[in-house]
Amino acid sequence: MLSCSHVLCKVDDIRSVVRDYQDLGFTVEWGSAPERAHNALLWFERGPFIEFFQLPPAFRLLKWPMSAVNGVAAGDRLARWARPGEGWRDLALETETTGLRGAHRALRVGGSPVSRVMKGRRTRPDDVRVRYEFLATRPARLPFVVSAYDPPQRPAQVRHPNGATHISAVRLGIADRDRAAFDALAGHLTEAGPLRVEQAPHTGVIDVELAGLDGHLDSSKLHGAAFSAAVPPSPARSVG
Repeated sequence: MLSCSHVLCKVDDIRSVVRDYQDLGFTVEWGSAPERAHNALLWFERGPFIEFFQLPPAFRLLKWPMSAVNGVAAGDRLARWARPGEGWRDLALETETTGLRGAHRALRVGGSPVSRVMKGRRTRPDDVRVRYEFLATRPARLPFVVSAYDPPQRPAQVRHPNGATHISAVRLGIADRDRAAFDALAGHLTEAGPLRVEQAPHTGVIDVELAGLDGHLDSSKLHGAAFSAAVPPSPARSVG
């Protein structure tokens, strides 16, 4: 029912992020018109993608109104997203459908505390309106859930000049205190795919492994994101 959708990276200035990642050899897509955009996307032809987003710390003050309208899980999630600092901030799990009613019901029956289903939308730079639904889980350290985009957004072709072809692994750390809650959520995964779960002192994304990278990424331009390069398999040796 759920699969690994995308990794979210909180940044302070989305425009400098777009410039820096283009300098690093990535093809970056604005989430909406550049002059008003608060997010940008790194697509790949398959597997998870990366979303960079900018959210002022003052948005933490909306935690209580958000909790009152959409549930405590939603307020907690907003406060987490608005927390100061750059770097990996969240992980989204996606349904195959454009609605979340079934997923919401299944998660609640399975024992996962969740928010109400919330509706999201954005207008791309080409004026196409994108719609989706999402719901927050508790604790907010765990991945949240999104629907498929309507209309679908993945480009048919994606070429990154630095050679990156896809995300081969997303390392997700789970602290002991969150293990039971994560296991209840993970029970709805159709397959692990690139998701690599490991025990860690704190729950959250640790690292994103990229396949196909031609060289090293300058850490001063990553805005807190942590990447590693996938190691290609060694060629088989003949015997005899």
